[in-house]
Amino acid sequence: MGDKRQFDRFDPVGDIIGYFELKNEVTGQFRNSEEFLIRNISTRGFNLLSNYSPNVGNIYQILVDYGGRKEEFEIKIIHSRIFRYLNQQESIFRSGVVYSHGCQILSETEAQKNIVQDIIQNECQSPAAKPAE
Repeated sequence: MGDKRQFDRFDPVGDIIGYFELKNEVTGQFRNSEEFLIRNISTRGFNLLSNYSPNVGNIYQILVDYGGRKEEFEIKIIHSRIFRYLNQQESIFRSGVVYSHGCQILSETEAQKNIVQDIIQNECQSPAAKPAE
């Protein structure tokens, strides 16, 4: 019996196949200055970890910090859930609840596509294999 995902995964179209877990920290922030860490990435979306809990279904502007520049993305929060609870500050996270957010990139410029591809090529582990259907 095959496993069914609770939420759809946004896989890329083109040469880069699958989603990628980051081996190095790539950070950013929501417009309200709440920081996040990119946990994994595809060319169509992000999985972000943050102390901030945005509303599912809402559209947000985020800034991704990479390569000495900040690139703005418009995203839609597809799902959000509690990832873990921290007793003390760790990395960019304050003590308390850390949330995991699945985000779809809504529109992309060439600069945005380039930064996503650079992150995948330079900061990610080997691709996770997509299960056979």
